[in-house]
Amino acid sequence: MASPDCRIELEVLPNAERLSFTVRMDGRTVVETSPVQMTVDGFDRGAGLIYGQVERYQIDESYPWHGAHAMAVNRCRGARLTLTCDLGMIPFVFELRAFDDGVAYRHVVPGAETQSRVPDERSAFVLPAGTTVWYHDLDGHYESAYEERDVSAVPPGQWAGPPLTFQLPQGQGYGSISEANLVGYSGMALEADGRRGFVVGLGHRQPVNWPFELRYGREEAKRLARAASVAGTITTPWRVVILGRDLNALVNSDILPNLCPSADQRLFPQGMNTPWAEPGLAVWRYVDGGDDSFEGLKGFSEIGALPGAKYHIVEGVWRRWSEEQLREIVDFSRKLGVRLLLWKHSRQLRSPEERYAFFTLLRDIGAGGAKIDFFDHEAKEDIDLYEDLLRRAAEQRMVLNFHGANKPTGRLRTWPNELVRVARFTRR
Repeated sequence: MASPDCRIELEVLPNAERLSFTVRMDGRTVVETSPVQMTVDGFDRGAGLIYGQVERYQIDESYPWHGAHAMAVNRCRGARLTLTCDLGMIPFVFELRAFDDGVAYRHVVPGAETQSRVPDERSAFVLPAGTTVWYHDLDGHYESAYEERDVSAVPPGQWAGPPLTFQLPQGQGYGSISEANLVGYSGMALEADGRRGFVVGLGHRQPVNWPFELRYGREEAKRLARAASVAGTITTPWRVVILGRDLNALVNSDILPNLCPSADQRLFPQGMNTPWAEPGLAVWRYVDGGDDSFEGLKGFSEIGALPGAKYHIVEGVWRRWSEEQLREIVDFSRKLGVRLLLWKHSRQLRSPEERYAFFTLLRDIGAGGAKIDFFDHEAKEDIDLYEDLLRRAAEQRMVLNFHGANKPTGRLRTWPNELVRVARFTRR
């Protein structure tokens, strides 16, 4: 299957023993023959395959965006390939899309809503010899330094948190591996196999990072080391390779949001341009200095208003204030054109009752939303928590700032009230 401009080709190889694919750009191989391995309840869905019908389609649309440009462009060719595993003769769909700046695939495994099954994946992305890769390990979750290495020098067992970015040999271009539309499923990281391949590892298989161990402990890590079940139809996130002749193509790519559904118009009547979800400058006095008294932070809203800040993020010091004080600082800031966002540890929002109480407080005092911190894991229950928090916030016309978070996967298109997802990326 070729991209609309025919420069990029995604090929599913006709091998009944193991589902695999390869990717070419400008006629050159950029992802070598790579296995696709998905299991459901331990049964491999990528081997012993009977190929069925192919349903082809095209997408050509544009939509408002808060990314590198004001309008995102979604042009691709797609295909839904029906496959049947000869072990149990259960059909599933392997869906592919080819864009002018990359490719993506996912699995859709039908199932009854009352049926819970456990998916897992060990698909790989094999890069050509001579490729340079940049990646960070998972020791600090998504707050680790990036390493630069020749792909052949990456040792087996080395973990990489997406996006994993690479430069092809002999100036043939660049690429980046990530995932899109992560919802109702565990997050993906990549484990090097020592043979130029990077293997998908879901949240339960990823090593324990020190922020998680610090805040939650090893017993909680052991609990999350069990693969999560999914009820009903299993729809995996899209596995994505962004491609381009230069780094500008990667930075300006719209693939991740293109692979996500648009916002619910009942919650966001004007989509990305819904006024109450408007992005903008935020001010933030951290806990390591400055006047963090009630009067001092009222003054910080005043300072923030001078350059036109729309938001003021208040750390956990707000918990020392009375509800009357909270109303006072919210009203004071609102008159300056500044909306208050209150910090909260995600551990204190794990139950529906805790989330209801917090958002009720935010609504009652008139806050603009919240900064929610310390997720530190990609277990399915954490991914589900992001979604529930965004929905609850949208129902109250509030925005959210996620900190201590995982990678973005384009879901901003679905939830325009997610202002930012903060992690620290540096290059060593």
